[in-house]
Amino acid sequence: MQAKRITNGELEGALNKLLSEDQYLVMGFEKGSGNVYHRIFKEKLDNYALTNPVFATNGALYLRRLFAKGAQIVLMLRPCEIRSYIELAKLTQIEPADIIAVSVDCFGTVSSKKEGDVPGAEELKGLAKDAEKARWACANCRERRGVVGDAGIRLDANGTYWAVSYTDKGKTFLSLIDGEAEEAPEQMEVGPGEVRAAFQVDMKEFAKDFSKCIMCMNCRDMCPVCYCVDCVFNGDEYLPKGDALFNKVFRTGSTGMPRGKELFHLIRMFHVSQTCVGCGACEEACPQGIPLTKYFKGVSERLQGMFSYMSGRSLSEMIPYLTFVEDELKDAED
Repeated sequence: MQAKRITNGELEGALNKLLSEDQYLVMGFEKGSGNVYHRIFKEKLDNYALTNPVFATNGALYLRRLFAKGAQIVLMLRPCEIRSYIELAKLTQIEPADIIAVSVDCFGTVSSKKEGDVPGAEELKGLAKDAEKARWACANCRERRGVVGDAGIRLDANGTYWAVSYTDKGKTFLSLIDGEAEEAPEQMEVGPGEVRAAFQVDMKEFAKDFSKCIMCMNCRDMCPVCYCVDCVFNGDEYLPKGDALFNKVFRTGSTGMPRGKELFHLIRMFHVSQTCVGCGACEEACPQGIPLTKYFKGVSERLQGMFSYMSGRSLSEMIPYLTFVEDELKDAED
């Protein structure tokens, strides 16, 4: 694998070259007081952080909301965030032509809700193997490696970072980094991920967990791939309100409140089942502490497995429900 070795300041220098031309913006992480936050940099990098040990939101959410056609942006984000961007591009929510997507090796993250100090470098390396310390989504992540997008930033076992290109846009990014390409080590610090825990499928447990739902819809609003402008749950058809709810009660009798929460979550699971990257942003946004990732990732893993599909793996790999293949799933059970 040909790559460029990154020494102190070289990556920041490469990004500053793009910013100085007043053509590109850089979306990455900014060091804060104790935590690290997403930031869009213009003109120069200021207090830039390559990695982020704390998960609050998926950066693709901001990209979807702020994206404008013709905007030239370099994304320096986690693999789950780059995968979300790729899915949104397939869904024509983002035009990828002027975006250079760079995924950075990720050891995992802790929840922004968790009190305590931000993990240090050595503690961070153990997060992906410790489900008690890491977020459940990170402990069961399928792809923590920076191998998606146009380029990747990989970390070898000796602590050296390497920049690797995967597309022509990735080669453009690498050309900004000083030095010649060389053979990178085969063994990297971050290896392929694996699912370690069982997903939740029992409907009795489902009813118990989701009984706490207050229908704030934070999970929908913070999901990077739940993109519909006109959500069906904003109307009265599924979640009646006002006179529609009043009339419904008179027709059907007493009803629990909030109404329709099980239907809301089941439809959302179906809606994002083939595009979910398992980042756990929905669970992070839930004020009730519902283990949403165990259900949403569980449904998506099984469905994507049926199609031999992995969300966000490649722009050229089409979402199964957007394609037609004759005799598809002929071996699947009815």
